[in-house]
Parts: sequence; structure tokens; C-alpha cells
Amino acid sequence: MKTLSHNPGASIAEVSQDAAEAKAISRLLQNSEINEENVMNAYRTETLRQMKQTGEYMFLCVQDTTEIKFGNRGKTPGLGAYNREQTKGLLVHSALVLTPSGLPMGLLHQKIWARELGLKAQRKVSRPYEEKENYKWTETAQASVQGLPSDMHLIHVGDREADFFEFLSTLQADNQSYVIRSMQNRITEAEGRMWDDVCKQPVAGEIVVSIPRDTRRGVPTRETTLAIRFLTDTVQVPAHLKQKRAGYSPLTCTIIHAVETTPLEGQAPIEWFLFTNLPITTVDEASEKVAWYVQRWKIERFHYILKSGCEIEKMQARDGDRLKKLILFYSIIAAQLLHLTYLARQQPDAPCTEVMNDEEWKVLHRIAYKTNTLPPNPPTLHESVMALAKLGGFLGRKGDGDPGAKVLWRGIRAFQTVFESYRYLL
Repeated sequence: MKTLSHNPGASIAEVSQDAAEAKAISRLLQNSEINEENVMNAYRTETLRQMKQTGEYMFLCVQDTTEIKFGNRGKTPGLGAYNREQTKGLLVHSALVLTPSGLPMGLLHQKIWARELGLKAQRKVSRPYEEKENYKWTETAQASVQGLPSDMHLIHVGDREADFFEFLSTLQADNQSYVIRSMQNRITEAEGRMWDDVCKQPVAGEIVVSIPRDTRRGVPTRETTLAIRFLTDTVQVPAHLKQKRAGYSPLTCTIIHAVETTPLEGQAPIEWFLFTNLPITTVDEASEKVAWYVQRWKIERFHYILKSGCEIEKMQARDGDRLKKLILFYSIIAAQLLHLTYLARQQPDAPCTEVMNDEEWKVLHRIAYKTNTLPPNPPTLHESVMALAKLGGFLGRKGDGDPGAKVLWRGIRAFQTVFESYRYLL
């Protein structure tokens, strides 16, 4: 893991110092005793330790799925097929845990699998819920709370893919909390529609939120104001579940309507309908849940680092099982990079020794400032992260803002190359 983290994005041959180390990594991937479950459990223990150190008692557990596409590798066994079976790859569903303020702490669970070639049946209504692909949401939620200290509580956060009755009902039955973006205008016990009913409520207040940049439309990060409405109601069990007599009961929850008051010119306003089973009686409580949902996009940054930073889709391995191990290893590295990026933003004045040892920060200082004179005390976390980012090509001009995770991993790659050379010369 240490060797891989020195140069995320490089092949096994490139990160290895010699043929022996490359062979050792290959043997690690082949070792059946070192499986994803063992690695995840060890990493999860460390994540829980770091969560406890924050002093927080409540955390956001954000789930999402991404496709890892390996192109047309028809001869690689163990891969699934996508896009009419033209592209081979694997599916990765992760649970990223955050503090309520949005500091990524790490992964609590990850499921990696290959969708069977041409299989659409997992979406059929007739299949038991436990056999459907979307059971991943319940499986991950239940795995995420395993071993959680009794004084910690998770709030499960998901996008519209998570809005299906079986998942919401299971969370409710397990006394787990959630904030889920609604995809369906569900029917209430009073035969109304939940979206329609909440939109009839008066505006309870407003909240200002930061919207991440949209690279596809060329829209930078911006702040915008959302008008908040909320309503507690009970939704019916969907007809297809009633027909199956699956034993589900109507679901009482609160729906929050958040809509942009001043959208960008020529753009539709941001509009979210959010389900939650947390008690809401005031606009402040409703606004808090909206702010939590905004943090969901951090898992998209995690996927971005995994693909664009660690370049996991360029990895080479003989079969799907070895690729699964590589995905998990690099997922841990990506989560650590994400943590460092936002830790420097939220705790800029903390000493850099929170994440670097004495030898590392001293070498970094010499490289960044081209001097052999060291400061009496370690630099701040912000200063060290800026130094790493500049090694990755960040200019740090006025108006550039904070460095992102991608430029930071480039800086870490450059630093590790120099650092290893420095140690070799000693």
C-alpha cells in the first residue's frame, strides 16, 4: 500500500523500485488470504479511530455507485459489460463518511462486483429485494454501522437512486437516520402527492449554500440562496409491494423542498425534494438537513480522484479479482487524498505534523523554498499543502482559491520522487 500511494496513477511496474518489488505486489494481488474484506476491515478500524478523535458524535454516511471501465478487454476474466457489452468493467459502491461540516474521514464500506453480461433481470419487480442490484444500498448501510461505537450515530445520505421504498423502510425499521433526495412524487395516505403537498406550504425560510463547480457547463463554484418548505406526512406502500404482500407498512417522514430563488440566467433553478426520518419542527432543522445533502457531492470528488488522479481505469491485471484488490487499495489512497485536501481547508493553522513526519516536512520545506534553513517549528497544514500543490503545478495566484485534490496528488507524486532520491543520497 505504501508503494502504491507514493505514485497514484502509475502502473505496478512504474511504482516498484525493482523487479522484486513489482513481483511482491503481484503476489499480494494473487494471495487469496489477503482479500477485500480483510483489507477493508483493517482500514475501517483506522477510519473509526480517526472519527473518534474528532470529538463528533454524528457523521454523514454518503453512498454512491460508479462504473470503473477498462475498455474492450474481452479476454480479461471476471469483468462485467456495459454500454451494450462494448465496454468491460466493474461496479463500485462506496460509503464515504464525513463530519457534519463536510470533512471526509474515510470509507466505512465498499462493494465491488461485475454485472453479469446482458443482465437486466436484477431490476425486475418479480425478483426478491435481496437479489436485486439495488440491495447494495441496504447491504452497505447495515455494514457501515457494524462495530460503530454506541456514542456515534450515522446519517445515511443518498441521491435519487436511493429513493426506493424497500431501502427507506429498512432504514426506518433498523432505527437508522437518512436524508435522501426524492425521485418519485409518492402518494400519501390522504391520496395526495407529497411533492404537490409540500409545495403548497408557505416558505419557512432561506439558506445560502455553496454549489460545486459544473465543469460540463463551465459554471464555477458559487453561492446561491434556496427557499425552504417542509411537511411531515405518511406515504403509501407502493402498489407493486402491496401485491407481493411483502409486509411493508406506510412510511411517515418529512419532505423538504429546497428551490433556488435566483437561478443563473438561462438555467433552470436548483430544486430538491429531500426525504428524512429525522424530526423537523423548525426551519433551522430543515436547513441543516439541506446543508448535509449538499455535502453529498464529496463522494463524487472521491470518484474523480480515483479515476482521474489514481487513474484506476488504466490499471492492468490478469483478472477481475486482482483488479478488485487494486480498486480497493487505490480507493483508500483516494480517500486519504480527499481527507488531506479538506483538512487543510478546515484546519489550516494545524501543524503539518498531523499528516507528515519530521523528515518529510523538512525535505518539503527545503524543496519548496529552495533553502537549507529550517523554521524553528513545523509549518502549518495550509502552508505544507500549498507547497505540495505548487510542486503539482498550482500557481497560487490571487483568485485561484484553494488547490484541489487532483493538483495535490500531482504534487505528492513529485514530492515522493524527490523525497526518495533525497533519502537515497543520505
